Amino acid sequence: MSDDEDTGRPVLRIAGPDDAVALMKLKQRLDEETSFMLLEPHERDTSTQPLARHLEEVSRSENSVVIVAGQHGELAGYVELAGGKFRRNRSTTHVIIGVLAEASGQGVGTRLLEAAQRWAAARGLHRIELNVMAHNHRAIALYERMGFVHEGRRVDCLLIDGTFLDELYMALILPGSLSP
Repeated sequence: MSDDEDTGRPVLRIAGPDDAVALMKLKQRLDEETSFMLLEPHERDTSTQPLARHLEEVSRSENSVVIVAGQHGELAGYVELAGGKFRRNRSTTHVIIGVLAEASGQGVGTRLLEAAQRWAAARGLHRIELNVMAHNHRAIALYERMGFVHEGRRVDCLLIDGTFLDELYMALILPGSLSP
């Protein structure tokens, strides 16, 4: 048992193909319990084979990773960094993060983002970027605390529960990363 397990804090680790079933279950729960994720319930392809292949591909990537937070034998959250595929955008990675409501407010999101930043910095990545729904004030506050800055707004780009809503672009330039 790790020190984190002793304290009840979630254990963070890099996900691999064997995590496909648990990660799919987590993503489906997030689709059901929050409107802050892009996909609505039942829009997600729930087959785990493609997800396992994706996790295998990501495990070999130099600029992409999936980090999961396990708590009480199940996944409580995840962060995915999806790096650019071409020479010109290879030093940039895009964040997708989700934390279950029952784990919200316990530092899981903060720890996942810290781990993602450490991982990206250790690989010499320069920029981490994300999109966040403009009405997701709690997530925006977390991103700001983590050093992300606002770069733009997409007006009326998402239709949620019959209402058009804005999305914000935010990004973080990693300290110590090299400029071209």
